Amino acid sequence: MSDPSKPAQRTPTRAILVAMSGGVASGKSTLAQALAERLGVPRIEADHVRKELLDARSPLAREWDEAADAGTRVVEEHEAQWQRSFEPGFEDRVYAELMRCAEVSLVAGNGLVLDACFPSRWWRGVARALAKRHGLPFLLVECQVDRETRRRRLAQRDTSSARGAGWEVIADRFARRYEGVEEFQSDEHVVVDTAHALATALAAVEAELPLIIGTPRSVPRLLDGTLAAVSFDCWNTLLYENDWALAHAHRVDAIAHALAGKWHPIARVDAGNAFDAAWARHMDQWRVGIASGARDVAYDVLTTLGVPAEVESLDDLVREYQNASHSSEVLALEGARESLEALARAGVRCALVCDTGLTPGRVVRLHLSRLGLLDHLEVQIFSDEQGVPKPDARVFRAALEPLGVSPDRAVHVGDLRRTDVAGARAVGMATARIRASHDDLTPLPEADLVVDDHGDLRASLLGDST
Repeated sequence: MSDPSKPAQRTPTRAILVAMSGGVASGKSTLAQALAERLGVPRIEADHVRKELLDARSPLAREWDEAADAGTRVVEEHEAQWQRSFEPGFEDRVYAELMRCAEVSLVAGNGLVLDACFPSRWWRGVARALAKRHGLPFLLVECQVDRETRRRRLAQRDTSSARGAGWEVIADRFARRYEGVEEFQSDEHVVVDTAHALATALAAVEAELPLIIGTPRSVPRLLDGTLAAVSFDCWNTLLYENDWALAHAHRVDAIAHALAGKWHPIARVDAGNAFDAAWARHMDQWRVGIASGARDVAYDVLTTLGVPAEVESLDDLVREYQNASHSSEVLALEGARESLEALARAGVRCALVCDTGLTPGRVVRLHLSRLGLLDHLEVQIFSDEQGVPKPDARVFRAALEPLGVSPDRAVHVGDLRRTDVAGARAVGMATARIRASHDDLTPLPEADLVVDDHGDLRASLLGDST
């Protein structure tokens, strides 16, 4: 017989990523477990990850063990390790591993509850970006509790823990560096008082869970009168770089050019390694929703090479990187211009939503104009100008708002599931994935419509195969 005092479990109608937040002993884990059971989704605990990293096999534990006198102060040393594991350096390792585990879980198609403190805005932003990458709604649940309840809970931990006393020290250190939550809008952040009954706290969270959004939906089409606007990704959707290797070589050579006469000669292999490492960091930032560009990459290159990032050298390198696509062949996908022209004739408004890497929006516009595509794109949204990349909802809303078109009457066309499909779907747009130049086979949610080329796209949206 079920316990009537406990909320009944239910099958969720929509997956969601919930991240818990708050201080030590704020009631996060108890609420996280109840919420995961209620939603029927997995829970990943930061403390479990922390324990694994503090295992005797970990480099950190070995380092501490070697520093301690063998066989003495075992409990004290373990307690010191546990306390130090909440400090920023080690805690970054905990959260990096937490996110890796979350990525694996979400690929399986589940929702997820992340049971952690999330003291920094950075890691909270990474959690949100992870949700958007998988096309999921995101909710940060910030747990708070009064001082007396917190003190009592910490004392209970000290009594029951094999690690002995020390939780008050951990909690106080943590509280001093907790960054207040100010970065999320109200629909992605709820504050819950956990001092009272668990059922009350759980009900408070459930009341704030988003409505069913981001689900697959039917694609608006001209023939049924529901299609009003189409937004397009740029690279591998409208344009492609026919010789990326040439542009890469130009960017590596640019390092020597920028430093000529200002620094000792740099071997080309070292320049290439520095550029590749900087590009990898840029891609890592893009994947967690941070917009970076040519200046960031150039600065990373110079730093890696041990070169002072003087303004003149840095500016020279930035210009070379931003214009390197001119040194290769940038072409329009076959049928791209015909798609834009056909949509314009049918009265369908068009916009561009483009993530920029080393090639900024101003250079992309030149390519679009040269190829006869720019005039058909009434609104152009570039991540370097907006400050955020896809799948952030703001870039999609920025494309639709000037057109006066609601998301349910719009389709976004792109080649990437993580950015194009997840981002557009989260704001209520239908999605189409085009695989003419790049077929994204990552195990992430699929678009509502998959087409081989622009001819198929026109046939699907306009009933026109021309």
